[in-house]
Amino acid sequence: MATAAPLRSLEEEVTCSICLDYLRDPVTIDCGHVFCRSCTADIRPAPGGRPVCPLCKKPFKKENMRPVWQLASLVENIERLRVDRGRQRGDASREQRDARLCERHGEKLHYYCEDDGQLLCVLCRESREHRPHGAVLLEKAAQPRREKILNHLSILRRDRDKIQGCQAKGEADILAALDTRDFLSRYPRKKFWLGKPIARVVKKRTGEFSDKLVSLQRGLREFQGKLLRDLEYKTVSVTLDPQSASGCLLLSEDCKCVAYNSGLYRCAYLHPQRFDCEPAVLGSKGFTWGRVYWEVEVEREGWSEDEEDGDEEEEGEEGEEEEEEEAGYGYDNWETDEDEESLGDEEEEEEEEEEVLESCMVGVARDSVKRKGDLPLRPEDGVWALRLSSAGIWANTDPEAELFPAARPRRVGIALDYEGGTVTFTNAESQELLHTFTATFTRRLVPFLWLKWPGTRLLLRP
Repeated sequence: MATAAPLRSLEEEVTCSICLDYLRDPVTIDCGHVFCRSCTADIRPAPGGRPVCPLCKKPFKKENMRPVWQLASLVENIERLRVDRGRQRGDASREQRDARLCERHGEKLHYYCEDDGQLLCVLCRESREHRPHGAVLLEKAAQPRREKILNHLSILRRDRDKIQGCQAKGEADILAALDTRDFLSRYPRKKFWLGKPIARVVKKRTGEFSDKLVSLQRGLREFQGKLLRDLEYKTVSVTLDPQSASGCLLLSEDCKCVAYNSGLYRCAYLHPQRFDCEPAVLGSKGFTWGRVYWEVEVEREGWSEDEEDGDEEEEGEEGEEEEEEEAGYGYDNWETDEDEESLGDEEEEEEEEEEVLESCMVGVARDSVKRKGDLPLRPEDGVWALRLSSAGIWANTDPEAELFPAARPRRVGIALDYEGGTVTFTNAESQELLHTFTATFTRRLVPFLWLKWPGTRLLLRP
């Protein structure tokens, strides 16, 4: 507080009397007053005479204007001091965080050299190397490029809207097909069966159409996922907060990798912010605005072998089904034994319970999420996440929504749009869109990982 008044006094000294902002590229005129170089261009000459100073009304010659380098450096230092004070209060602006400085002089970059294609500070601009070159203000140089980028983005967004429309139509067609299938299950086929087999040509064409529809839907989702990641979101590097990590989790030294160890529970190091029952950990960096993107790689022992075995089993099952269809067109398979169905349901429930015990979750959470006791970790609890296991992938809603991606995601992309209220998950390798949560965010959000899966590691990328 003691430095506030002197700082305000200095700010008044380096304020342009025309634009009422900090002096940018300050120049002095014949009478000694100082203005921004761009502001002097707006001073019009008096009728039949020379331009006059806005303060003392004395005439001056524009060719006599001289730059004031010391004052420009003072402005930079005052701005830097103001930024430092703002950071101490925790109120730094986005412009201050994104400011770029000259590597040679440590000054802010204000100009663009059209001859060399380089960004220049005020000292570089007057150096022997760049003085004979054409240099313009960054805003002026960026304007035509900004317009091109905005036009290109507008076109891409229109294309995205068209693709989303096609995707919605495709999903509606699939739902219509599923309704037809539901109708057939309600009315047994044996009542309507005419005893004529389906022609192989019809079956083949139906299968080809279904494959093309699935391929188109997958391509649309992949394009949408790539568009989200590359054009609309800023890739950020995130790390984990050791103070929030459960005692049964092991973090790497760089806090970008976590593994599960059920035999190790470090209760002696219990921290007030640590998860005590849930095997979870939060990110150290939080977000309260903007669109950000990062990835989580799921490193699971034996997944490659499991996939190869699964592919062989699927090929064998497809071959058996084809042989059965060719032999009798499936006449013996219309009726199903109820006892076998109930037994199958019980086995599926047992498998699901086992998978819940061995799985992981990736997503985002409010920094104020509860950390003590057994927690459901749903969106209404402040957690938006996907759950992955060897058996599949689910959106962690109430109840859970099972997802059916084209391939098991080994690297999950997480795109957070804070103002838009969405958390979008993609397969970072194929760009396939997996799921999108929608909500209204009012608190700081942090990356969230949950791991109860021996032999599995979660790695933050990049």
